Amino acid sequence: MKRFCVLFTAFALLAAVPLSAAPPAGTAQSFIAFTGGSVWNSQSTGTCVWYFPVLSDLPLTSLFATDQAGNPVIDMPHAYFLWVSDWSIQGTPFTNSGFGGATVTLAVLPAGRATIYYSPNPTSRDLRTPGDPHARGSWGTPIATFVRGGGLFQSPDGFVTSDKFYFSAPLLESKTILLNGKPFNFRDLMPHGMTCFEYGQSFSTTETGSCVAMGN
Repeated sequence: MKRFCVLFTAFALLAAVPLSAAPPAGTAQSFIAFTGGSVWNSQSTGTCVWYFPVLSDLPLTSLFATDQAGNPVIDMPHAYFLWVSDWSIQGTPFTNSGFGGATVTLAVLPAGRATIYYSPNPTSRDLRTPGDPHARGSWGTPIATFVRGGGLFQSPDGFVTSDKFYFSAPLLESKTILLNGKPFNFRDLMPHGMTCFEYGQSFSTTETGSCVAMGN
């Protein structure tokens, strides 16, 4: 009888703990795929906005608002989560030809900040001027803040058709929200942050890529 009471108590305690909406990611597990783009606010500054078609193993209905038929609409205006980061180019872009090989164009981007916003009603956002911080009041609740690490913005063709930018993003703070009735917190997915691999086109006005969790 005593053993039965102990087991019953254990099961009751487990049942009382709500399961997280997404399991933690391993240190080498690709758990985010993003797409979006950057708007240029000047010749040397811009704002990057992404949304997430893949976020751990969450279903698309947890990431995007649905149409009248109940199908998720996979685009930025319907995305529940948005990543936003203002960036700048330090100095002027330069080129490198190595020892007579192909020439690449490079630009140094210093570290900055990035924020993930969550809105249960994403179509109410005003996305017309993403480079204006005051316009982000309709974008939802800031639920995660990162240091967007510095890096080297690089292109084989002067940023005209393609470019790439790799950077680390240590997690500074995050807050728990309810997603499909379950608690969700980015810290459960990436306790230390993530490393991102971004590929862009047309001066990075279109971007896509993936992020993996950082180790200890």
